[in-house]
Amino acid sequence: MKFVSFSKQGGVRAGVLLGDGAGESDQIVDLAHPSMAKALRGAAPNLLALIANGLPGVVESIDAHGLAEEARLPLASVTLTAPLPEPRRIFGIAHNYRDALAERGMAPPEKPVLFMKAPRTIVGNGQAIVLPAGIGGVTYEAELAAVIGSRAEKVSKDRALDHVVAYGCFNDISASEIIKADGHFNRGKNFATFGPFGPYLASRDEVEDPHALTVSLKVDGRTLQSGSTRDMLFDVADLVSYLSALQPLEPGDIIATGTPAGVAGLHKPPAWLKPGSTVEVEVEGLGRLHNPIIEGPAPNA
Repeated sequence: MKFVSFSKQGGVRAGVLLGDGAGESDQIVDLAHPSMAKALRGAAPNLLALIANGLPGVVESIDAHGLAEEARLPLASVTLTAPLPEPRRIFGIAHNYRDALAERGMAPPEKPVLFMKAPRTIVGNGQAIVLPAGIGGVTYEAELAAVIGSRAEKVSKDRALDHVVAYGCFNDISASEIIKADGHFNRGKNFATFGPFGPYLASRDEVEDPHALTVSLKVDGRTLQSGSTRDMLFDVADLVSYLSALQPLEPGDIIATGTPAGVAGLHKPPAWLKPGSTVEVEVEGLGRLHNPIIEGPAPNA
């Protein structure tokens, strides 16, 4: 099932997407409509509440209940937000694709390289990525995002995927030149709007194998990244197991699993993001996440 968050007449609520998010006839089933109340098993009609209430059970309940005709809205009549507009936490993973390591001439890390991305970086499909004036080179990073649905503490790899309830597209926008100058990820990963996410979340039953998905990215129609999650050094199960040993993972946490070869700084000449362009991420079966790029005030303005 494809879940979205959307706004209409001021409120943000959850819906089920019928279509791929790009078709003229696509619809949203409004889960806040009274006709869908019984299907939510007492959960509030927002995606974080549905996840916390057990998303697999919610999917089964909605399937059994059916998608009420009176709850359907044309996709064009609503505004999509990020599926989780305010996620609990975002765990980022660097240097996690073999092709990207080879491109850089780097030895594979012995354990996942972790950084945190602030929830305030999140923007949805179609919303602008704002590049602060004078920030220097900024790259895109197309990624598979995995969403935690149940508390995971020190879980084994063979049980790790039981705690993942949905997958989506993520773009880990990164101020590469700031990261290089700082010597760490903290500032360069965490400017506002540097976490495009969406257009929807696919429940785990929709994703047969998260480790066999193509991941690609275009800027203004030009393909700059093309890889596969088969190439991950640490796969989703590895990451859930590893992170859950550091601290408990909770419903609504996001793991951005790393990016394949082709980031902006390694093109010749560098393909840094610039205002006026549009960047599009596609993960197989998870839709297309596109965002325009604009310039904003300098960081200290």
